[in-house]
Amino acid sequence: MRLQIRGMTPLKGIFGMCLLLLSGEYVSSTMTVDIPQKEYKVARGDNATIPCKFTPQVGDVDVVVAWSTDSGPPDNPEVTVAKYLFNPATPNTKIPYIAKSYKGRATLQHDVPKGIANLQLRGVTSTDTRSYECNVQNMADEEGSDSDTANLVVLVAPSTPICKIVGVAEYGQNINLTCLSEEGTPKPIYKWQNNDVNNIPRPNPPKTTDQNGILSLYNISKDTSGFFICTSTNEIRSEKCNLTLAVMQPSINMVFMFGILGAVAAAVLILGVIIYFCCCRKKNKPEEYEMGR
Repeated sequence: MRLQIRGMTPLKGIFGMCLLLLSGEYVSSTMTVDIPQKEYKVARGDNATIPCKFTPQVGDVDVVVAWSTDSGPPDNPEVTVAKYLFNPATPNTKIPYIAKSYKGRATLQHDVPKGIANLQLRGVTSTDTRSYECNVQNMADEEGSDSDTANLVVLVAPSTPICKIVGVAEYGQNINLTCLSEEGTPKPIYKWQNNDVNNIPRPNPPKTTDQNGILSLYNISKDTSGFFICTSTNEIRSEKCNLTLAVMQPSINMVFMFGILGAVAAAVLILGVIIYFCCCRKKNKPEEYEMGR
């Protein structure tokens, strides 16, 4: 190409090439792709947007934007989520390709001349937690390709925890109060609160431990009785469960046990007396008969 400048003859050689470079014709800018954050967190069921910015290309060049994820099988770990071919001759006429498994959920928000290619996912689930890659390629330049990755983390609120008493609630016994949420991402943190029988907060008894949702109570007594509340918490919100602990005195159980043993002993004694008299009566009948003769 020859560049004409008014009042000057055609420029040739190195000086002319420099002007061509400065003019920007036939030269594409260096490709850079950037996802602002390395991790994006969103609650389950909400919509997620992973932004992708790249260097707008100079001149009439085709550009391919592709989003992929690592959700595929072992032999093909990378799966394309969305893809778009930008042709400057027919801008905004092509519809982005969306993978079958993402139909109706994934959208590519694109503005190639401005360097924008954002991925949107609607109604995310826990299975959407993975790494996503944004790749942009300048088709006129073999080296004009770059990419960036980010992790999407789908947060799940804790489910209502289940509280249980493990052990026998009697004087002098050791028992555990357990608390567990079946769902929760990230993993919930558990905390027990201890209230007396009047529902007034109080410190835990000596030697008590509270770890991973298990409240261990040692050498319990009547004073250990009360209301116990467990709170399960993560980044989304918290849920609670509660239980009532009534510690029984061993003497009550022993009286009950002795009562049963006494009743059994009495029954055995009565049965023995009946058997004895029956046997004696059978022995006396022949003698009475002989005397009657």
